[in-house]
Amino acid sequence: MKSRKKLAVATVITVTLLLVVIPAVYGVQPDNSGVLYSTYLDWLQGKPIGLAQVNPILPHNVEKATLVVIDYTSGQPKVLYKGPFMSPLVRIERIPVGTELKTVVEDGKVRQITVTKYKPIRLYVIVSAKDYWGARFIEFTPNKPLTHVNVEVPLYWDGVKESIRNFGKGFQVDTNSIGNITMPNIKILRLHSVPGVTEKIDIYHAASLALDSFSQSGSQFGGKPSPTGWKRSGAVTTSFEYLAPVPTSNGEMKTVYANVRYKVELTTVCGYLICRNIYTLYPEKITYFSKIQTGRDPGTIPSNLVKGIHWKSAGNTFLVYFDSSSNDGGVYFSTAVSACLGYGYGSVCFSGTVNSYRKTSGSKLRIEVIINSWHGDRLYFAPYSRRGNYYEVYLQWG
Repeated sequence: MKSRKKLAVATVITVTLLLVVIPAVYGVQPDNSGVLYSTYLDWLQGKPIGLAQVNPILPHNVEKATLVVIDYTSGQPKVLYKGPFMSPLVRIERIPVGTELKTVVEDGKVRQITVTKYKPIRLYVIVSAKDYWGARFIEFTPNKPLTHVNVEVPLYWDGVKESIRNFGKGFQVDTNSIGNITMPNIKILRLHSVPGVTEKIDIYHAASLALDSFSQSGSQFGGKPSPTGWKRSGAVTTSFEYLAPVPTSNGEMKTVYANVRYKVELTTVCGYLICRNIYTLYPEKITYFSKIQTGRDPGTIPSNLVKGIHWKSAGNTFLVYFDSSSNDGGVYFSTAVSACLGYGYGSVCFSGTVNSYRKTSGSKLRIEVIINSWHGDRLYFAPYSRRGNYYEVYLQWG
């Protein structure tokens, strides 16, 4: 009997900690206590559940804004939150995808520890108000059970017309797939070589690059989105579907272009007095290396890059891994593109510039370097700038 009472008391204490003390410590709003409790029950059942506190940041205030948070991690949209503008706490999945060694400093000593790697999370955040709207993809790795995510959402004025009224629907969200657009000849990568050396892309597992996503606000009562009206909605990690090495050697430099399959979706967001359609255009797969542009490689490493050395005694082959994320999230390449949905339908078109970025939250891309003949006892290589990852491996004989 006493043991049952002790168990009941322990349960009460645990729930109190979960719903009151822990939320306060981590800055979680009390309104989210129900999410915390249901997550706790799933956690007790061994489910890989985590939490994300989503903090949308707007360039200026808007009145009576509706906020929507959609999970695109699995590729299929799942609405995690719909309601008034706030910083909601949402449930996410913390799925382990392996382990990796990490260097840490503890008590003044440097050592390596094994840490669990988790599948990156992709959220799509939409803000809809009377005259403004905005949308942004955000990707992060849920290394901790509770992750705080700041999302800078741009706002665009569109002056919602009387025809787009809510008619008492309340907070509702409905997402439907429209189809796919193939963006042709997107510039994604550059390979280097020097005499006696071959470089090639070594794509493995779900190696990926980051490419632009786009969004657009449209009429609720039909009408096509404007081909030139798309707004950038954040970089989205895009994996490779077509696996090819694309080797370059003996002083050639190759710029690699690819066809990229984009998915088009229509999300209707209803809240307060209005409903708004948000068209979303985001990359699904890099499907095919469509064009290779060949030139002469300078055979030297730019002075702003950090050099590594591969010695002759270390063998004739080595791999250069890229970080799974980068401090330099700037634009890598820009490509002008015009494309439409399907073959001849023309219901949704895009005309603009697609950027690739020096960052990704997916699996690492790597370059294989093969030395066919040595021109000295060392080969310099430089995959990184002083600011981050460039997805290129410059080479120079020493």
